[in-house]
Amino acid sequence: MSGLFVNTIATFILSVSLIVGLRRLAVAFQLVDRPDTVRKRHSGAIPLCGGIAVFSAFAIATFFGGRPDLLGLNFWLGLLIITFIGVVDDRLPLPAIGRLVLQLSIAVALVGGTDIGSLSVGALLSEDTALFLPFFFFIGVLFVAGLVNSWNMLDGVDGLAGGVAAVSLIWLIVIAGSAEMTEFIASIETLLICLCAFLVFNMRSPWRMRASVFLGDAGSTALGATIAYVILLLATRSSAVSFPALLWVVIVPIVDTLSLIARRLLAHRSPMSADRWHLHHLLLDHGLGHAATTNTVILASAICGGIGYAGIRADVPGEIMAIGLIVPIAIHTMFVLAASGYRVKVQPDGSGAGLRSSRTDVLGGATSSMVFKGAAKPVLKDE
Repeated sequence: MSGLFVNTIATFILSVSLIVGLRRLAVAFQLVDRPDTVRKRHSGAIPLCGGIAVFSAFAIATFFGGRPDLLGLNFWLGLLIITFIGVVDDRLPLPAIGRLVLQLSIAVALVGGTDIGSLSVGALLSEDTALFLPFFFFIGVLFVAGLVNSWNMLDGVDGLAGGVAAVSLIWLIVIAGSAEMTEFIASIETLLICLCAFLVFNMRSPWRMRASVFLGDAGSTALGATIAYVILLLATRSSAVSFPALLWVVIVPIVDTLSLIARRLLAHRSPMSADRWHLHHLLLDHGLGHAATTNTVILASAICGGIGYAGIRADVPGEIMAIGLIVPIAIHTMFVLAASGYRVKVQPDGSGAGLRSSRTDVLGGATSSMVFKGAAKPVLKDE
């Protein structure tokens, strides 16, 4: 117990020290996030070194005091590459398509390091797993790349991406322990400690009015990749831990990302375009403060993770856990529709006039609404 306490304190201090030291370097090399008039409403230039510090501390602590071999060489190489890509993107924004291709390549490498053919998804696909190997591999790559982008999109409010990640890691530790996969707990705990050190600088509290350090794309994408990889490891090492049950741990950022993509496509926009349609933006625009928004999303994520853990403990079949995901999807959809003001306007003859939004967005200071009529191109107009 004393050894665990010492390691915890040492890892925490290491992470804090790296954050403090890298803040100066980030400013010197212009690795900072500057506010704009649309989405980024923070004050001043904020260093984007949080992710670099977190994963540097994680790697140092694991290689010098843990078992780096448990996660595999492919994981460490993938983590290095995705962190490097994130740093470059923070400094000199990369094309969206180029980033996606690189992320898919990393996802292939990470999934290749797992026994993806043993993915536990439920009784229906438990027989003749070799037949489903290509399908499982495709699902694995899509899941990793998807979660990388989900965490990147989640990183829009102080403490949000890190806080939701911390909750997810806590549930993965609990699940690993209950499924007797204790060999992974030390590595997950190490990352959690490094993340908690970062949250001291990033999450709002009575002692901190606003974040002094951001994760940056390097940190948010690396968090998404790491959490996705750990989930795949757990879902391929024990038949008692189904992949659909583990999806509950990360369903909040997944659903928000899928919802964003769908709404952007309906608006005839690129799925990778920027806007204020994220869940946290809707909460902010409807009166919640930054801390309340962060805490609300973290609480929702914690509840969903608890449901996933309860399903595993109760041996609920993977198919049932997968069907149950309809509930958080439906709740998110209803909130987005209500918060955005979307409604179907019916003509006197009973025909639908299309999907209209009276949602107010701030687009360069203009108030606007969107009207969707059938397959027609949406019209953006000032009111």
